[in-house]
Amino acid sequence: MLFLGIDVGTQGARGIICDEQGQVFAQGTCNFWELNTSRREGWYEQAPAMWWDAAGTVIKKCVDALKRTGRKPTEIRAVTVDGTSGTIVLLDEEKHPLRNALMYNDMRAAVQAEKIHDHAGELEKKMGYVFNASFALPKILWIKEQEPYVYEKAEYMVHQSDYIVGRLTGEYGITDYSNALKSGFDLKEEVWPELLEVLGLDRRIFPSVIPPGQVIGNITKEAAEEFGFSPDTVVAAGATDGYVSAVSTGAVKRGDWASIIGTTMVLKGVTKELFVDAGGSSYSHKLPSGDWMFGGASNIGGRCLNDFFEKEEFEMWNRGVMDVIPTKVISYPLHGRGERFPFLDPEARAFVLGDISDPQIHYAALMEGVAYAERLAFEHMQECGACVGQEIFTTGGACRSSEWLRIRASVLDRMLKVPENTGAAMGCAILAASASCYHDLPEAAGHMISYRDIIEPVYGLTSLYDELYQCAFEAYQERYQLGKG
Repeated sequence: MLFLGIDVGTQGARGIICDEQGQVFAQGTCNFWELNTSRREGWYEQAPAMWWDAAGTVIKKCVDALKRTGRKPTEIRAVTVDGTSGTIVLLDEEKHPLRNALMYNDMRAAVQAEKIHDHAGELEKKMGYVFNASFALPKILWIKEQEPYVYEKAEYMVHQSDYIVGRLTGEYGITDYSNALKSGFDLKEEVWPELLEVLGLDRRIFPSVIPPGQVIGNITKEAAEEFGFSPDTVVAAGATDGYVSAVSTGAVKRGDWASIIGTTMVLKGVTKELFVDAGGSSYSHKLPSGDWMFGGASNIGGRCLNDFFEKEEFEMWNRGVMDVIPTKVISYPLHGRGERFPFLDPEARAFVLGDISDPQIHYAALMEGVAYAERLAFEHMQECGACVGQEIFTTGGACRSSEWLRIRASVLDRMLKVPENTGAAMGCAILAASASCYHDLPEAAGHMISYRDIIEPVYGLTSLYDELYQCAFEAYQERYQLGKG
């Protein structure tokens, strides 16, 4: 039995086919031909047809690679798709896009976000977030107010992954818990709130909402013929890209935490209760089990290395890291202005305390700076009431460096577990298996995820890093608006 996960991201699509034990048989990628169709500064749009072309290309690449292994696409039992959080498009009665999609990073709806915020106090308090322009609901309201000729023709409001699911199944009126969050869905009561009517929005165009991993329907006859699938292949509800990336690490049971450090840093942890972050920097998704996935996304991360060093030199600098740590340099290596997690501070800037004239020390100090920020984030989660255990599941580009893993384990004083195969597409494949092979998501993850590295804190470094972190925390307090949970 095989499962296909499709990740529709910011720059393109990628796919993976694996079996019920997590063995990968095929992968494929395809970049979008244009990243932003808008020519207005600060606006970000994409054509949904481009998503479908890229997803179709990825499916065909995966199927071709699968055939070379001797397996057949008719063995694919289930497909799941993810997309970027907060990306939406309106469709007409023929399921055709009425305009280009407004992307997750499009911030044109700031006025609408404020208007929603004025009416959504009860929902925001209940769900533990604050509506902002990156959310889907303000974008929908913006279209209603600024392009009424578009809104009046709308029959469906769909998220990025919903559109691909619709092309595969013909069903455009269903979404998942994760995508629905930023569209204003009340995840505690599992209803669309009265807020929609207050805003003058038509509840009819909003989709039904089901848990990630629940079957939506069978693939269409046309799609089965185009890609070589069995007509019995099902499509299950996916989630947002950050949600399924956390799933791919194995952080799916109560008490599990995932730390994903790529360009930026994302923390997600599974909790029994829905915790509210009074500082507004984090929020919770809902898991199929009814537990919550609590966390946030930072502007800090691996990008800081690219800001000062050539990627081709990383391996060379990595080799000298253990000889110079701890560097005793304190920093918060932000890229640009502003931080969103583990604190909200639009004016936050990077800082460095200490001598970084030696490039080897500078390189190692950047790694330490991200590790200190990671510890700050975990401590913030604990301040909000969450329990963080001694094991952290981790993935992302930062995990390519064993030296960086040892620094992080020592700063956190926790064990880091690095999965063999990770990423949003893999998380989708695990969700697909949970829908059609296993009893639930934890069982699927338990069978499909293996770990290539388990990193323990370095003896002798933990106490030194604890002292340095306390200095770092004092420096953060002096410079940033550290909200309390």
